[in-house]
This record gives sequence, C-alpha cells and structure tokens, in this order.
Amino acid sequence: MTTGHGRRFGVGALGSAVLASLLACQSSAESIAAPEGSASAAPLATPRELDETVVPPPRRTNPNPLELPLSGGPFAEGAFVYAVPERMLASAKLGASLELRAARVEAMDGRDVIVRIGTGPAYSIHPAYVVAPRPGRVQRGTRVIAPHRERLRHGIVQRETRNHVFVRHTDVGVPLGDQAILPAELGVLGTGLEPGAHALATTEPGKRLVVLVSSGAHPDGVVRWLALGAEGEAMLLAATDLTPAANAHNLKPGASVVVAWRGEMVPATVRTVEPSGLVSVKRPRMGPALFVGPDMLLPAPEPSAE
Repeated sequence: MTTGHGRRFGVGALGSAVLASLLACQSSAESIAAPEGSASAAPLATPRELDETVVPPPRRTNPNPLELPLSGGPFAEGAFVYAVPERMLASAKLGASLELRAARVEAMDGRDVIVRIGTGPAYSIHPAYVVAPRPGRVQRGTRVIAPHRERLRHGIVQRETRNHVFVRHTDVGVPLGDQAILPAELGVLGTGLEPGAHALATTEPGKRLVVLVSSGAHPDGVVRWLALGAEGEAMLLAATDLTPAANAHNLKPGASVVVAWRGEMVPATVRTVEPSGLVSVKRPRMGPALFVGPDMLLPAPEPSAE
C-alpha cells in the first residue's frame, strides 16, 4: 500500500507467513487430490536390469565354418575357456591361421556357445572351436595350459599360493619368469591326445608339432582332430596320424635332440636343463638358444645302420 507521503510498504513478516501457509495448503490439497498410482503419488521405480545373455546376439558369422562334428560342451555360464575369435571364424578355412584366445562363456545357444573375448561383443561359436581347461590337482612340475597375453600357451607349474598358481611358460621361446595364474584359468594336461595339448603329427616331409583343439567322427567315419600348426594354420588330421608329445626327462647337456621350431622338428643340442623344467637348446648355425618345454623335443633318432 502507499501512504500520503508516497512511501511503499512491503508485505511484512506477518504477510510472508500467511503467504507460505496458503502455498502449503494448496500443495497438500493437490497431493490429496492426486489419484492412486499416479506419478505424483508414488516414487519413480528403479529400472530393471536386463539379462543380456537370455537373447542370443545376432549371428554375424557362421559359428562352424569348417563343418566340424560336435565336440565338447555344454559349458557353464561364466566358465573360462579358449575360443577362436569371431574375426577369424569369418575367414576360417583349412590352411588359414587360427588362434585360441581367453574368453568367458555367457550362455548356450542351442548346440553353440555364446562367448565374449575381453570387452568385445558376444558371439556364437561351435564347441569344436573352443578349448575348456581341464581342472586337476597341481604340484611342482605339472604340465598345464595357461594364458599368456590372452592366448593359450603351455607351461610347467613352479609353486602355488592361496590365490594363484605360478607357471613358467614353455612355448614362447624365451624365459619369462614365473607368471601368476588364477586356478580357474589353468588346465592340467595328461599324457594322451587331448584338447589344448601338443601332439606330434606325421605329415610330409616328416613329423611336426601341433596344438590339438577338438576331435570327432566325420561323415566318412574317420576320427579327425582340428589342429593348429606353428603359425596357427588350421589342419584336420586323422587320429591315427597323431601321437602324444613326448615328455622328455633326464636329458643331459650335450645330448642330441630334435626340437619343434616353426612347425618342424629340427636338430639341436641341449645346453642346460633348468630346475623349472625348461630346456635350453642350440640349433646348429642358427640364432640364439631356444627355451622350450619337455613336450617340445625328442631325443635325436639313432643313425641308420645302412
């Protein structure tokens, strides 16, 4: 209001209190008038998390490009496995390079398995392109498969602690020292033909060392193994042309052997045999010494009497 002297007065403390009371009453009335179940009456619900493994991912590639028979599986959700990457499945053929990389199982998709490598997209793959580590008791000297730089590699157990098993890798060509591996990522190797293990293949012109992936009976009745050569080249080899890789022991410095190198067995001489199980060998007139596992070499054949 305005006085005769032209001064304007504010609402004042009493007016402010009255105004606040009126606004509160209006808000209360609106709240009471709101129907049950409306946005004003109930708090917002937390969004429900969707289980992405229920719906298979779109099939961007053929999960079984080599038309291999069913082998292995089913796999448990969350299991650690080694799988051929999706990009390699897209161009897979005999002779092409394949590799086995560390992956996690997300679900089964019929006969196929949905896996994810690292943070990449999930994809469906036939079990014949997957290697599941075989659990088992370990001790110093146990031969195992264990990841190195997310790839399937071979090694020898050195020791174990409460949470890790320490492994010395044997097929990377150089001594790396002990690597701490989670027990769930470790696969114990036996003495026969089995997924993930080395084997000696009888091919032209001689024997070569390969890594086995899976086996099964083909339409002609022959049991064949999917195997990978030194450069990852995919091969289908009859089981009758394969023998388990030897586990050479009691080698002495100076012994003549043949060692796997670039897929072939080449002559070499033992330099040292380490307590870890690694064997240092020197190839004639060839580069530095190689450090290999006992399943990667054989005693040299005896000279022919002829």
